[in-house]
Amino acid sequence: MKTELYKKQVKENVVTAMLDYMSEDEDCGYSKKDVQKCELLLLEYLDKLGSLTNPTEKLIMEHVKKVVLALNRLNDKTDYSLIETDAREEIWQIIQDSAVECGVSPMIEDVTEEWREW
Repeated sequence: MKTELYKKQVKENVVTAMLDYMSEDEDCGYSKKDVQKCELLLLEYLDKLGSLTNPTEKLIMEHVKKVVLALNRLNDKTDYSLIETDAREEIWQIIQDSAVECGVSPMIEDVTEEWREW
C-alpha cells in the first residue's frame, strides 16, 4: 500500500486546510488540538492498514469502521465544525482509496457510508 502517499495527502489536503481555515476564522469551532487528533486518527488508520499481512475485506472494513466512528465522535465534540465539505471529501477519498488498495472491492462506492455522520 502507498502508505506514505496517503499520509502526505492527510497532511497537505486535510490538516493544512483545517489549520488555514482556523487561522482565518478564530471562531471556527475547533482547535489545533482537534486538528491534531483528526490527523492522528487518520495516520493510525493508515498504519494499521499498511501493517496487515493478510488483509481480508472484513478486516479492512473493521478498520474503516473504527476510524469513521472515531472521526464521528471528534466531529461531534466540535459541534460538527471540524469536518466540513472540503475536509469530508478529502478524508473520504483517503479512506476509500486506501481500503480499495488493500483489498476492498472497488465496487463499494463509499466504504464509510454505513457509519459516517460527517
